[in-house]
Order: sequence, then C-alpha cells, then structure tokens
Amino acid sequence: MGLSVCNIITDLHEQELTTHGNTAFPIACYADDLCLMEVEWHWHDEWELIVVTEGVLHFDIENTHFVLPCGDGLFINSKVLHAVRCVPGSPGKLHSAVFHPRLIGGNMDSVFWQNLVQPFFTNASTRFLVLKQDISCQKDVLHCLLTAWTAISEEQDDFENLARYELSKAARKILQNNDFSQHNMSDQDLTNVSRIRTMMEYIDLHYMEDLTVDKIAASISASNSVCLRCFHEMLDTTPMKYVMDTRLRKAAGLLRTTQKSARDIALDCGFNDTSYFTKVFRLKYQCTPVNYRKSS
Repeated sequence: MGLSVCNIITDLHEQELTTHGNTAFPIACYADDLCLMEVEWHWHDEWELIVVTEGVLHFDIENTHFVLPCGDGLFINSKVLHAVRCVPGSPGKLHSAVFHPRLIGGNMDSVFWQNLVQPFFTNASTRFLVLKQDISCQKDVLHCLLTAWTAISEEQDDFENLARYELSKAARKILQNNDFSQHNMSDQDLTNVSRIRTMMEYIDLHYMEDLTVDKIAASISASNSVCLRCFHEMLDTTPMKYVMDTRLRKAAGLLRTTQKSARDIALDCGFNDTSYFTKVFRLKYQCTPVNYRKSS
C-alpha cells in the first residue's frame, strides 16, 4: 500500500472528496511538506491523526488557532473544518493517517463500534485533541500513530492488522486519558459553524463572479457585521480574503490539471486583470502561474 499522494479535492460544501484507502482497508498515510503546499480549509467523514515531523506548523480547527512544534500532534474528529500551513520562516512537515472509524469499529452493532467509535460521535466536545509529546498518555497516542504509519508506509508483514491494533489503542487512550472539556462549543459557536459552511458553499458557487461582503452576508440572511465577525472568529480571515484564496486555489488546480492558458484561467476564476492575477498568484505561491504549471 505504501504512502499516498495528498491531493485534496472538495465539493461545494468543502467536504473532501479524496478517497483515503479503499473499502476493504479505509486508511491512507501521508507525508506532507507544508512549505510546498498548504492544506486549505476542508472537512471529511474520516478521523485524522497527525504528528509534526519537522519545524513548526500552524493549525486552524474551526474557531481555534494554534501552533505545534516538531513532535507534537493532533487528533481531528469526523466532519470538523480544519486547515494547516507553515509558520513563516520555519520548515514544516507532518505525517498523518486519515482513516474511517469503521477500520477499528467494524459495523455499528459490534462491541468495537460501541466502545471505541460511538463515544466520539455522542460527545460534542470531541472535536479535536492536541497531543503533546511531554504528556505521557498523549505521547502513547503519538507512538501508536507512528507505529501504524510506519507499518503501512513500509508495507511491513501483516501491516493491516498491526495498523488496526495500534489505531484501536490510540482511540482507547484518547477516550480514557484526555479531557476534551476545553474544546466545548457554545451555542453561538455552533451557529457560526453552520453559517461559515453556508458562506463557504456560496463562495465556491460564485467565486468567478463579482462578489461583495453584502452578497456573502445575504447568503445567510445576516448583516455585514455578522458576516465579518463569523469569518474572523471561525477562519481568522475576512470574507474577501477568503474569496481571493478560493480563486487562487481554483486557479492552481486548473493549472495542474488542464492545458488552458493562464489568461483563460484568470478569467474563469474571477480575475479580469491578468497582470493582477499573476501578481497575487506569485504572492501566494512564490512563482508565476506558468512556472507553477511547469513545477507541477
């Protein structure tokens, strides 16, 4: 099986469409260099375990933002919006395992599902958990992740059973030894999660058009101030900055997957000025659209 290529594709709701593993063995392992390509906002049905393997990384988990050094990690529950990027001036690499809960839980009637999986879905606090290498029980979880990751990436003998065993241990240790209460969400936060997903969907549908804060706010029948506050609190950005990032992300995808000219891609992605498109693209990706296509 080995390592998989991390190529995040999302639908209009920012749900990731990438298949992680396969039906028989629903897990994929990744080794990512975030200085080459940051992970944009997305969510998926799978769980994710991450360990920072080099440098420092900045994580965004819905309305929470933090930095993790090499050796620390993260558990992310199903359907939780998240993104990750390098800290400027620092290298940033990670190892991650993205797997469906049925890998360790089997079917919903099994004792494994009831004991290991269901608690993560019934407790609203279990959105995510930071894993610190200097906390014994969390260090154990990181060890389980790395053992499973290594077994899969190297295709060790009986790696399927070993990975399942280690990830089951990780889930048990997370449930037994960690306090998720610090991540409780207020009713207002839950409302903001719903709002931000709706506005992200609206932007994904209309990014090629002339978008304004007024139009984005109208998609959730709210005022401009509510829209601005929601983007600031949930994504730590502004609506129009998110629109720009979306346009550039779509343009980068077209450069990688089509033979369209940079000019046509700029127009397709909402840029009426090709020179301005080249300027902002260079700021985000540190190269011109043409060179980005060549390197991809």
